[in-house]
Amino acid sequence: MRCSPNNQYYYTLHQTLVSVIIPSPTMKFNNITLLPSLSSIPTITPSPTPIPPPKNNTLCDCYIISGPDPGYFTNYHFWDFRNIPLPNATQQLAPDPLALDTTLLLSNTPFINDWLPQTWTKTGTTELLPITNAETNVFIAPNPDPKSHVSPNPTYLLLQTTRHADHVSTAEIEFLRWNILHCSLRVSMRLMSNETALGPRIISPSPRKPEDKHWGKGRRRKLRHNIVPKGACVGLFTYHSKTCESDIEILTSDPPNVIHYSNQPDYDPVSDTAIPGAGSMVNLSVPWTAWSTHRLDWFPDMSRWYAGEALQAVKAYGVPQEPSTLVLNLWSDGGNWTGNLRTGESVFLGVEWIEMAFNVSSVAGGSVGPGEGQTRLRGRAVRRADLGPVDGDVSRARSKTLDSEIPKQENIGKGDGVGCRKACYICNRHLYNGDTVPLQVFTLV
Repeated sequence: MRCSPNNQYYYTLHQTLVSVIIPSPTMKFNNITLLPSLSSIPTITPSPTPIPPPKNNTLCDCYIISGPDPGYFTNYHFWDFRNIPLPNATQQLAPDPLALDTTLLLSNTPFINDWLPQTWTKTGTTELLPITNAETNVFIAPNPDPKSHVSPNPTYLLLQTTRHADHVSTAEIEFLRWNILHCSLRVSMRLMSNETALGPRIISPSPRKPEDKHWGKGRRRKLRHNIVPKGACVGLFTYHSKTCESDIEILTSDPPNVIHYSNQPDYDPVSDTAIPGAGSMVNLSVPWTAWSTHRLDWFPDMSRWYAGEALQAVKAYGVPQEPSTLVLNLWSDGGNWTGNLRTGESVFLGVEWIEMAFNVSSVAGGSVGPGEGQTRLRGRAVRRADLGPVDGDVSRARSKTLDSEIPKQENIGKGDGVGCRKACYICNRHLYNGDTVPLQVFTLV
């Protein structure tokens, strides 16, 4: 079954505005209201002073996802970074937006109520460089190629890491709740070079027909090559402790199709070897230099990882059992795991949106104090290990698309003892239409 408005065999389509920020050209950040979750479904009319939307608790009792386990999650968030008002927005058509003050720190937006840029540091050793997390490395920026998608995306979130002579400046954001207990986490992201992330804006004629081979008369489109420097690591993961976490990791020293999935611990420092069954290195069909949705499903007895619309890995070993938070970071320390950036080099992680359906525990998992965050970084001596073949059940599922596994109506409400009478299915497609951010969810009838 495809995720389509035309398919209503089990589902009735509801178009729901669910962005944490639903901006209009006249909105100012000090007036934007954050939505705590999708237990209430908001509607909003763009105006200079947004009014908190009325609550509607009748649409969804729970949220379900594609895959072998529908999830039955009771909370939902969607953070959209694709159309955020920026300083000097009226001048954004200038050839070089960097000549203007057109970026906006994440810490100066309402997103700060959910995602906190980290500022902790880690001292160096004889083998590792010191690292310093800076809130200035996490910011909203204009998209240099806003028409590269099917629909326009004027802005995105950027995380930046830069190698200096005596340290590495890094970026990390942490979800402010520490009581997440199982979730389906999805992020639309790509890795970029400095030229790609912050290069001069690409201005194309509009409209342009698909058969056009030139832009204007006698001028071919100039493609921007996205050659990402080697030596940085992206981490997207749940975190309770260094032995209780579930990871998606990308190393820019790897080929651009290789990604790492694991439950911690995945490494035995005594034997200096990888723990069997803890992790997998997977070759993706879409490189991490291109936009793709990366997904982690954390269930009580299983972790599943997806990229695009394909299941990539399944692990029963080391599944986290404690309330956790969520972390997204971009870093390097010059060690064997990340590799070494050259002095002056920068790597950027672009993020279009973050989406999460989740359950919570009544017991919080704790919080990280100053300096404690450094335990999240890899310390092992081996940068790459043979983590074995692709999981057998993953190979069998590779030919399936996510939407072919939408749960049937008669199966809803039978999982985890949850009496879910109105289940909203989370669609996998988030297209920005220039005015609002619609998320399609299907409500069982």
